[in-house]
Amino acid sequence: TSQDGPQAGQQQQQGQQGGYGYPPVAAPPMPSGPPPGGPGNRPGPGGPAPTGAPGTTRRWIEINGTRHQISRSTLVLGRSTEADVRIDDPGVSRRHCEIRTGTPPTIQDLGSTNGIVVDGQHTTRATLRDGSRIVVGSTTIIYRQAE
Repeated sequence: TSQDGPQAGQQQQQGQQGGYGYPPVAAPPMPSGPPPGGPGNRPGPGGPAPTGAPGTTRRWIEINGTRHQISRSTLVLGRSTEADVRIDDPGVSRRHCEIRTGTPPTIQDLGSTNGIVVDGQHTTRATLRDGSRIVVGSTTIIYRQAE
């Protein structure tokens, strides 16, 4: 035949194929979320996005390269095994601080000994934005969110 590609010479170009001459193996996996900015993702003309709908805003924190998903309205960080996210750092209190995912998302110090630093400012409470740098003890935490 005059076909090019890895399937050249095999007569699999007619009938039901998986595309490009490859036979179908199985249904493709479902995407974990909608494609970003695709035309089918927008609500009706002028309609607002539903509030609280699953997957509208994903939030997570990154600590030493490890991603911790924020799936509840509050997330307690600290040295205690009872904290939602445990930080093994002697400069971190047992219940050091709490991230709240309201509008806007905030972080609140929970009476820790050493406090919190958010984007270079020593504080007891701050509004978080995507990329905010939080320092507790000697540990740096990056707050992330994506639509």
